[in-house]
Amino acid sequence: MSPFKNGIPITVTEAMIERIIKMKSSGQDIKVEITPRHIVLSGTMEVKKMMFKKNVAFRITLKPVHVEKRTITFELVEVEPIDRNFINQRIFDRPPFFEYEKRAIKMNVNAWRLVRKIPIGTIKSYELAEGALKMKLSL
Repeated sequence: MSPFKNGIPITVTEAMIERIIKMKSSGQDIKVEITPRHIVLSGTMEVKKMMFKKNVAFRITLKPVHVEKRTITFELVEVEPIDRNFINQRIFDRPPFFEYEKRAIKMNVNAWRLVRKIPIGTIKSYELAEGALKMKLSL
């Protein structure tokens, strides 16, 4: 009997998500925390207003809401202290890993090398656990 009869397990850790979000970003201090209910991002971002630069602390809570093929869509549940589209866009627009559109973040798990090594299957199930997003790809 195959050990993968329920699918191939894949784990995306907090550190992996942090690394992607920090890519192409100018010195953002970002921390990712995954709990059994949400993914929480916190940190600071430089915001320019006219000629002034200011570091703004933020905290964003995401909840997975939908899966399609190899993409998980997360809903922005809460954004503190200010919910501005351009800030959310700057944090989450990280093609091919993340795409931000209309308060939803789509995570294309196929962009991760870990998943790309498995040429077949779609996301069969996923769950948030302490410190990781665990998925199973169908065979």
